[in-house]
Amino acid sequence: MKLRDLVESYIDYKRSLGMRFRTDAQTLRAYCRTIGEVVVDDVKPELVLAFIAGDGPVTTSWRQKFRVLGSFYRYALGRGFATDSPLPTSLPQFPPPLTPYIYSVDELERLLAATDTLQAPNSPLHATSVRTLLLLLYGTGMRIGEALALTLTDIDLAEQILTIHNTKFFKTRLVPIGPRLTAALVDYASRRRQLPMPVGEDSAFIATRPGKRWHYRNFNKQFCRIRRAAEIERESSARYQPRIHDLRHTAAVHRVVAWYRSGANVQRLLPHLATYLGHVDVGSTQRYLYMTAELLHEANLRFEQYAKPEEVRHE
Repeated sequence: MKLRDLVESYIDYKRSLGMRFRTDAQTLRAYCRTIGEVVVDDVKPELVLAFIAGDGPVTTSWRQKFRVLGSFYRYALGRGFATDSPLPTSLPQFPPPLTPYIYSVDELERLLAATDTLQAPNSPLHATSVRTLLLLLYGTGMRIGEALALTLTDIDLAEQILTIHNTKFFKTRLVPIGPRLTAALVDYASRRRQLPMPVGEDSAFIATRPGKRWHYRNFNKQFCRIRRAAEIERESSARYQPRIHDLRHTAAVHRVVAWYRSGANVQRLLPHLATYLGHVDVGSTQRYLYMTAELLHEANLRFEQYAKPEEVRHE
């Protein structure tokens, strides 16, 4: 079988399982273009390694390509379409994994204040749109793509409920919001309706001046601008600076810290947080809860309270 035909068969198989499989499909098709029109078993290992490694230093893309091709060749071998895997058998030293940046409350306030630097006479709602989106991201912990996809119909301010469609895992979920965030959204919604509404109530909630949906790349440029204005950055030796997505991590960590401080049963509540964030299981949520100094302090206090009765009992 030709490599290209098998790749397309594999993509169809993955999508038949309900997966979008967009990014991985792009990687596999790029792989086909690099290898050329060959039979599956004629693929040369040196060409595979060249595709995976690229021209630059080892980055996370090396690992990502290796993962995608590994899954593809397991499919090919398991169904008898290939007799051997041309993937490299030894892996390079990868850079350390990306560590989320947990914003402090002070930094969040500085980010919001910095949106004033985006004021533009020809786009009076621009700065407010960015500020409202930041509030949404932190107040709900939703993904940036989910927030940008919200329409006016999805915002039920009377019931204080947001409806998020077509999430990362093809599910629709309802996200309750608190009174403070609701008040901010009510104010924004009244101003938003003064902008064009290309498709009526199905128009984007967080909108550009023509009333269209913001694109992630454009919003990311605005975010980087206000982050610099707010003077929020990692140490000079860091490989990357705080990101938009880190607001999602921050929302999760701050919620757990608040639970610890209120004396709540954190382990019992974690499944609720997983559902709220749109995770498929608690394990995904636990990865968000990187041990910041604040979270570690609260966890230690809880452990001390738990351990004290035992100490008294043995005295």
